[in-house]
Amino acid sequence: MRRLVADLGGTNCRLALSTAAGQPLQAVQSYRNEDFASFSDLLGRYLRDTAQTAIAEMVIAVAGPVNGPAGDQNTQMTNRGWNLSSRELSQNMGNIAVCLLNDLSAMGHSLAELSEHELVEVQPLNAADPLGQKLVIGIGTGFNVSPVIAADHGVVSLKSEFGHVALPLDLYQALQAQIGAKATDFTTIERCFSGRGFAALYAAWAPDAPPLHNAAAIMAAASHNDSVAAFTGFYAELLALLSRNLIKGFLPRGGLYFAGTLARNLLTSPAKSAFLQAYGRPDPQFPDLTAPVFCILDDGAALKGCAGVALPNR
Repeated sequence: MRRLVADLGGTNCRLALSTAAGQPLQAVQSYRNEDFASFSDLLGRYLRDTAQTAIAEMVIAVAGPVNGPAGDQNTQMTNRGWNLSSRELSQNMGNIAVCLLNDLSAMGHSLAELSEHELVEVQPLNAADPLGQKLVIGIGTGFNVSPVIAADHGVVSLKSEFGHVALPLDLYQALQAQIGAKATDFTTIERCFSGRGFAALYAAWAPDAPPLHNAAAIMAAASHNDSVAAFTGFYAELLALLSRNLIKGFLPRGGLYFAGTLARNLLTSPAKSAFLQAYGRPDPQFPDLTAPVFCILDDGAALKGCAGVALPNR
């Protein structure tokens, strides 16, 4: 059975074909969303480019909340004004099965499909529980988390909009100590932990330095500029504080799994040592509460998650 899988982000969309969970994806293509008026136009372009006609079902991971029951799901991409309806997409594709899910949920489903070389171990722990609850943490255009549970009937990846939660007090105090009154600009977790938050925090940290407008430019400059490197180390400490809060909130004994270019670049850079130092400090309330930390390296992980999702019988 040929399943079309898609990972629809805020900027780009990746699509591929899957014949079975765990099998290599075929006809992988990527498109910039701004080149299309709607997702339907983008989908049509992919089908033409890959000469696909016999699609039996479709699973789409979306960077945003998904509402509605199976068979009648909908989502809106606020940054593009695109509305997706599983019912309409099904009808347009010949009444095939169509499933929409949040992109972090898709990443959660991918954990069972990822090989060792598609993960990097940031902080190993001998006491890790491979069957315990896991937590996927996405840092990219926005921020979100998804708890992942391995159940008898398959993987369960729970919904969340955690990026809109207010910034925890210990993180706010750490910001205030470094940037003073400007800390009030970072009211939610996503305001601090996202690509835009990373750039905004750097601007507040170094207001007199030459501007660096995005995360990629900041990470590139950190390799040869001591001041920027100091900032990335501070940001890694903030990420460690956030991780410690997430451990207490979700009890992910199976591990924290970071996804997204920013998290991957930060935790595989020299700033990793600052993260590990802050992450490893004993918690006075819960001295034994900790979890291993991984980074997902595979840019196609969400597609693999879409390939592994079990669709309800129609």
